[in-house]
Amino acid sequence: MIVIVFAFLFFSFSTALGQEKGWEKGWNETVAAARKEGKLTVYHTTGPFEPLLREFEKRYPGIKTSAVVGRGNQLSQKILAERRANRYLVDVYLGAAGTPYRVFYEAKILDPVSPLLVLPEVTDPTKWFGREHHYADPEGKYIYVYEGTARSEVTYNRKLVNPAEFKSFWDLLNPRWKGKIGAIDPKVTGVATSTALSFFYYNQELGPKFLTRLFKDMDLIFSSDTRQLSDWLSVGKIALAFFNATEAATARKQGLPVDVFPPSHFKEGTYGAPRQGTISLIQQAPHPNASKLFVNWLLSREGQTLFQKFFTVPEEEYLPSMRLDVSKEEIPAAYRLSEGTKFLPIYRPEYIDPTPARKVVEEALGGQKR
Repeated sequence: MIVIVFAFLFFSFSTALGQEKGWEKGWNETVAAARKEGKLTVYHTTGPFEPLLREFEKRYPGIKTSAVVGRGNQLSQKILAERRANRYLVDVYLGAAGTPYRVFYEAKILDPVSPLLVLPEVTDPTKWFGREHHYADPEGKYIYVYEGTARSEVTYNRKLVNPAEFKSFWDLLNPRWKGKIGAIDPKVTGVATSTALSFFYYNQELGPKFLTRLFKDMDLIFSSDTRQLSDWLSVGKIALAFFNATEAATARKQGLPVDVFPPSHFKEGTYGAPRQGTISLIQQAPHPNASKLFVNWLLSREGQTLFQKFFTVPEEEYLPSMRLDVSKEEIPAAYRLSEGTKFLPIYRPEYIDPTPARKVVEEALGGQKR
């Protein structure tokens, strides 16, 4: 019996060791092939991706990264034009979820990310928030989401508002605030406006009823400029505002009496729509092995630690990694995703379309001047 048990354990250990060696062998071959290619071409939106790419070059000497930078709509048109000319120049696309989903995915020019995940620390779903890998496409394999930013787009004047009086988003509809709330005009398209409207619309505790009352009953004061909205907030022309969190955070750092409700403040929860943290692979990439190497490195603990470091601006913007083993000490508790967080993933296809929310808003406003 002892001999049988020992034989079984030896067989199990040998099998596991063989699998590990098999994984390492394939990985080493990928590294060697990537170094032979010697290059990686990354198209990315504006942000501190350059220092991240330099760290990748340090980690894997012999691979030179080349970056093309722009807004999502600019880069997408460039990529599509290149492909029409049979020029396949891009390996990896980094940025928010909107462009990869609405342009690349719908045009069917993406390769799946999931088959390229090799490192055990990357493939293990328990390393990630919610114990799962996050994707922004319906098939769950093309647009990988690694940034777990909890969003908030409600700001206030500290001299006029006591944040402790607000427990729910519904408290913002108290008649005492009528005519004292500002907002970016919903006709102005933008990530902040679109994602926040989607959150209110798709949140089962808020929904169309909340949006209707907010835009119909509260006599909102509109602006098309987030900076102007923050100026109004700082001088007391308005007491509260929607969709200007980034500018308000900047005003707060300048010593103005402006602040942002943290994402965890309201009982209905928060939402996530990555500002920068998705990765997509464009078909017919010129450097497939370097792409595979970069994807695994970026999604590793090392890569995600560096991403969070470069993309977090204290007291202004927090872009935490969804990896659970990446330290969040630099991220305030109110901006971290935890197991108990009420979190609506706006980047998912079932929530990403703001059109129904905008329709409700337009109906609520009716013929109002703004």
